[in-house]
Amino acid sequence: MTAEIDLFMEYLAIEKNFSAKTISSYNSDLIQFYNFLVENTCRETQANYETDVRIEENDIAVGTITKTDITSFIEFCYDSGMKKSSISRKIACLRSFFKFLHRRDFIKTNPAINVHFPRKEKLIPKFLRINQLELLFDFPHDDFHGARDRAILELFFSTGARVSEIASARVMDLDIAGRKLKVTGKGNRERMVFLTDSAAKALKKYFTIREKHFGESGSTIFVNLRGRALTERGIFHIIDMRARNKGLFRKVSPHALRHTFATELINRGADIRAVQEMLGHKNISTTQIYTHTTKERLKKVFENFHPHGKKNRTQ
Repeated sequence: MTAEIDLFMEYLAIEKNFSAKTISSYNSDLIQFYNFLVENTCRETQANYETDVRIEENDIAVGTITKTDITSFIEFCYDSGMKKSSISRKIACLRSFFKFLHRRDFIKTNPAINVHFPRKEKLIPKFLRINQLELLFDFPHDDFHGARDRAILELFFSTGARVSEIASARVMDLDIAGRKLKVTGKGNRERMVFLTDSAAKALKKYFTIREKHFGESGSTIFVNLRGRALTERGIFHIIDMRARNKGLFRKVSPHALRHTFATELINRGADIRAVQEMLGHKNISTTQIYTHTTKERLKKVFENFHPHGKKNRTQ
């Protein structure tokens, strides 16, 4: 099975053009499935789950894996307390893996074809209110640290981009005068995002101070104190640090700023398909989760102004 996993990883990278992060996640899921099968079929231990797979020449014979093996692994995931969203990803990975093996004639039948996804948990994205956002942005930004961090926050809220897109954004793809930036999203799909006046102003100030420190601009927009590209982890740390300095106790991440961007646009009447394009969502269903705030706002209007609403019932 190890050789088949390697071939599948090559397929995802070369033919499907998946991102390195997605490929890493799929690889981890398959290794976990592999380890589960090995440990559960080991003769020296008591098997806790029903399995049919056979081990041949110190490796799992991929052609002997059955639906029972897959459902036992899913049962193990549930018993381990994994979230439904994580289990759904593992199922998607296994279905894709065995579909690949079947199409390439590595296996005669596809054991994952009738494996179903668990019902998804309804997750409400975390976002900041405008007053919280203004508080987050309110710090001195006349030195390198301050100017860079303010530009990062402004760019996230202005574009709704992912942290990976901001971390890899290049100076050559930034047009401050034209108020736009080209980013590369999932599946290496490029799209144009736009800058507010305040984001453009913050970026100009940052580049002025950055040039004094490091001379002409490098390839990536945001750099650390050594002039090297700022990593995703570095951006996470900056946003978390700025939030904690302002006493924002809820977890504030780059994704929270992305959610705030989408929430504000939807709440102010933006067309959901336009928001979908700006966020780089492949499916409209992913964008529709942001409509929860619109419903929340309408509910408050109803409670405040309907004659039998909550506000009027107390009068």
